[in-house]
Amino acid sequence: MFKGQNCELLVLNIKNLFKILHVFTGSIYATVPFKLSGLARSCVVIPCSFQHQDMLFTRGIWAKKNGEIVYHNGQSNIADHFKKRTKMLGDLNDGHCSLEIDDIKSFDNGPFCFHVQKENTNYRFTNSCVFIVLKGLESLQTIRASCSVTHTCQSHSPVFSWNVQNLTSEVTETPRGQGVWETTSSITFVVAAEDGVKSLTCTAVFWRDKQQASTVNLCNSYIYRQSLWDRLSR
Repeated sequence: MFKGQNCELLVLNIKNLFKILHVFTGSIYATVPFKLSGLARSCVVIPCSFQHQDMLFTRGIWAKKNGEIVYHNGQSNIADHFKKRTKMLGDLNDGHCSLEIDDIKSFDNGPFCFHVQKENTNYRFTNSCVFIVLKGLESLQTIRASCSVTHTCQSHSPVFSWNVQNLTSEVTETPRGQGVWETTSSITFVVAAEDGVKSLTCTAVFWRDKQQASTVNLCNSYIYRQSLWDRLSR
């Protein structure tokens, strides 16, 4: 699994759910970030969850403040420039409402607001809107990534390949005891927003052509991390 520094989110606990015309008095709240960063042309996932008592909702909807529909389970209801770019992750009945927006555009800055429907009645959370701060790469950026595997054939070490063109490449061998070795491939590569690189894949080829690969999506700030670490087990 690739490891890196987690995004810092300002989490709001929302304890009041309002109907469009009436106040819903049940015990319910949602957890959403107030603001998060997104990289132009990449993707971003807005974390969202909520708890409720004895109430099941028909659908979850994400919309902009002006009413423009960003996500709806009926595709015809979604604004044209958001169609096929958004999806809600998880099961609404389990309180999951996270939104994924792919191929981030300059106008995808929000605020994006979550609300639910029960049959044809709308319910809105207070303060459930999220802003996205777009980050573009105005100049080339160098990123370092590492990929590690363990093996028991030190005379035939694994050969690594990556799906990006690298500037530098280094392979190191570390004994782990009892005949086990860890081989690590470290590279640096350059990326710019216009490259459209959305994932990073490391492939290790073992003796007699046994292969293993691992991929990480460069979404929601991964591309800004100076070190990416992937561990594969043979």
